[in-house]
Amino acid sequence: MATIHPSAVIDPKARLADDVVIGPYVVIEGEVEFGSGCAVGPFCRFEGPVTVGEGNRFVSHASIGAPPQDLKFKGDPTRLEIGPGNLFREFVTVHRGTPGGGGVTRLGGHSLYMIGAHVAHDCQVGDYVIFANNGTLAGHVHVGSFATVGALSAVHQFCNVGEHAFIGGGTIATKDVLPFMKTVGSRPARCFGPNTVGLERRGFSEERVRAIKTAWRHLHSPRLTTTEALERIADELADAPDAMRLLEFIRASERGVILANG
Repeated sequence: MATIHPSAVIDPKARLADDVVIGPYVVIEGEVEFGSGCAVGPFCRFEGPVTVGEGNRFVSHASIGAPPQDLKFKGDPTRLEIGPGNLFREFVTVHRGTPGGGGVTRLGGHSLYMIGAHVAHDCQVGDYVIFANNGTLAGHVHVGSFATVGALSAVHQFCNVGEHAFIGGGTIATKDVLPFMKTVGSRPARCFGPNTVGLERRGFSEERVRAIKTAWRHLHSPRLTTTEALERIADELADAPDAMRLLEFIRASERGVILANG
């Protein structure tokens, strides 16, 4: 049977696995489901419908599953889904979806959300992502797996952040953030090339990193337009999956991507 502090307030509609631990002054409202091994620290609040996968930890004062900050929202039935093995530090906020955005906010697994991180309505976040202190997403943002969102940074609504991207502290990203690259700065942010250290830590081979660097040299070249650079990448790096993923990401972008000139 779940361990629940006497001061916690638990809605009868909530479903808790037998080994879940609920700390002091926690409030759980509506249809909230916790998988095995979850632990909720003091003063956290959950508003369902929310599904929390196995092994999630919420340190304290987190607000999870609150209604979206959208004036068009009229209490429609939307939800939040959280994958396994995440750590949510103090004062993290994650909101449910909106009908116009598909109705669901979805977080992957095995990620770290540091103090004050915010994930807005209808965001889709991958696995093994790191949000540093006060890293924030506006609504409808997609974040690829293994990305890092730096401290005090903000990503504009409807933007995409590619996998293995690194967003430096204080960045304001109003366009799509390239996968595998370091993007830093505020209005305009700039891409500073491959996130070499991060890629090596993730086990990328020298060959993979070299292909990404080559693709970046074409994108960064003052002698090439973006269209010409993409053609070069397609011609020279067709056998490099990461370079092709970079190419695909840029071609699919609707807001444009952040390059060296912002």
